[in-house]
Amino acid sequence: MAGGPVNLQCRYCGARVRTEKGLRSHFNQTPACQRKVREEMPSSWRKKRQTPSVSPEPAAEQDSAADHDTASAFGDDQPMDQDPPDAQPEQDGPAADPQPHDVPRGVSVEEVEDEDAPGATKWVEDYPRPAGIAFRPSRNRVEMLFEAVKNKQAAGNLPPWAPFDDEDDWKLARWLSKVGISGKNVDEFLKLNKVKDGAKPSYHNSRAFFKKIDSLPTGPEWTCELLEIQGDEKDAHGRKKKEELEFWKRNPIECIKELMGNAAFRNKMRYAPQRVYRDKEGKCREFNEMWTGEWWWNIQDLLPEGVTICPVILSSDKTRLSTFSGDKQAWPVYLSIGNISKDTRRKPSERATVLLGYIPVTKLRCFSEKNRSAAGYQLFHRCMRDLLEPLIEAGKNGVEILCADGNMRRVYPILAAYVADYPEQCLVASCAENRCPKCVVDPKKRGEPVVSALRDPEETIRLMKREASGAKSKKFEAQGLRQGDPFWKDLPHCDIFHCFTPDLLHQLHKGVFKEHIVDWSTESLGGTKAANEEEIDFRFRLMPSHPSLRHFKLGISLVSQWTGNEFKHMEKIFLGVLNGGADPPVVRAVRGILDFIYYSHFDTHTQAYTAI
Repeated sequence: MAGGPVNLQCRYCGARVRTEKGLRSHFNQTPACQRKVREEMPSSWRKKRQTPSVSPEPAAEQDSAADHDTASAFGDDQPMDQDPPDAQPEQDGPAADPQPHDVPRGVSVEEVEDEDAPGATKWVEDYPRPAGIAFRPSRNRVEMLFEAVKNKQAAGNLPPWAPFDDEDDWKLARWLSKVGISGKNVDEFLKLNKVKDGAKPSYHNSRAFFKKIDSLPTGPEWTCELLEIQGDEKDAHGRKKKEELEFWKRNPIECIKELMGNAAFRNKMRYAPQRVYRDKEGKCREFNEMWTGEWWWNIQDLLPEGVTICPVILSSDKTRLSTFSGDKQAWPVYLSIGNISKDTRRKPSERATVLLGYIPVTKLRCFSEKNRSAAGYQLFHRCMRDLLEPLIEAGKNGVEILCADGNMRRVYPILAAYVADYPEQCLVASCAENRCPKCVVDPKKRGEPVVSALRDPEETIRLMKREASGAKSKKFEAQGLRQGDPFWKDLPHCDIFHCFTPDLLHQLHKGVFKEHIVDWSTESLGGTKAANEEEIDFRFRLMPSHPSLRHFKLGISLVSQWTGNEFKHMEKIFLGVLNGGADPPVVRAVRGILDFIYYSHFDTHTQAYTAI
């Protein structure tokens, strides 16, 4: 059956859909029907490392792989001189991992061992359509980055540690770079008699040292764009003041190619979505990696068969570099990808996150004080739009990338997550800082038990266009929007309001706990404010010492600034501090909040499906 518009019906619940794709989507989103499918198809379960067995499917959902054109897996623009997706890649070393060229269209689940809990078992359901399929050009073999560097050294008869003389020379240079010694200190170090009389390094001063460092293989090239900002203030001659800014950036597609092609991530990378369960019946689903979430599964349904999704993860934070020397600031933007496991991404030593660019930070003195904030907002979105422009075309049509396993894939880079603190989330969402960046709740009702609609990107853009044309809208003001041209409006398959990740430090530790729970529970003790604070401090001082607990010998009321680590130590003993002093309902409420805070730190979350 070709999958054209037909009238199909689920034989389990009677739901009607128009296409076979819609029927597959119905089974994916309806746990009750999924369980009935598994009950009727016991052969769909397979053991790890066994040949997957194609399970029978409902009659309306059966489909023959022969009815599908192989080239459609990569779109209509696939070069004609390339092998089909099921062609075996050339192997120069160890055999590559088997690729899911023939993915069964029924529910396919494998039993795997849980790496986190020895002896435990998980069940994995593969994506029902071909996804993450690899292919390789048939004419010219593409060298990986590390292969190209190695072959270049071999062609020039250079040692592996070139441009340094020997391995010890290289280790010394790596140590000097790692500890962050300045150029002046490098000169002093190299002039030491112990260094000069011993094994002399190949660099005699800091200039020669940094010259060798610069000659090492580099990643994506940096470019500098000069931005001219014209303000509304006028100079002595009556002309509007201007400011020239430097915007340093790198191509995000080249950064993604560097990450996906890094051979160090070969066994830490995935190319297709999965659903992971903790029980054989598929009732308790597990979420721990980006490829186990619904987002990747749903976006894969919107793209051609066989392609690979690259979930782009951005993060930015305006950083103060100095306080006493000119109040200098920087605004770095970092990029990572969800194909790499989170255990690798969150380790700086693994280099799974790359610096994408520096948004210029300026006082914008060419603008009047009342317009300075809006000008800074526009500057941020202008730079981000310029920085992420290559993702628009690549997200629509894909780009061929050499992956860590040595195979070529057609990759669709799509913005999936944006890591930022609350003020920057509001900046990205184009809303006022007293508003929620994810929903349209009234600012006076934040924290109340009310249900608010999530922000809609299309509606937001539509309201901004109407506001820019001069047509005032009450809805624009009700949603707390700021007029501008947001950078995310043209990014394909991107819902920026769903991209924001929780900010545990500011939203939970500092916001919910420190600024709400501590103050509220202290006030509930019944005495005056001073007496309540003294009682809390007294109870903190009485807590016994323990190696895993911090002892607050002076209490907590005199501390003016807390760090995240101090918040965590305070949360460990706060329930014991309140016990016996506050009313039981207050203690139960605080316990519920603390439980939620600790649950939010779990690396793995589960969802138990209930029968419909």
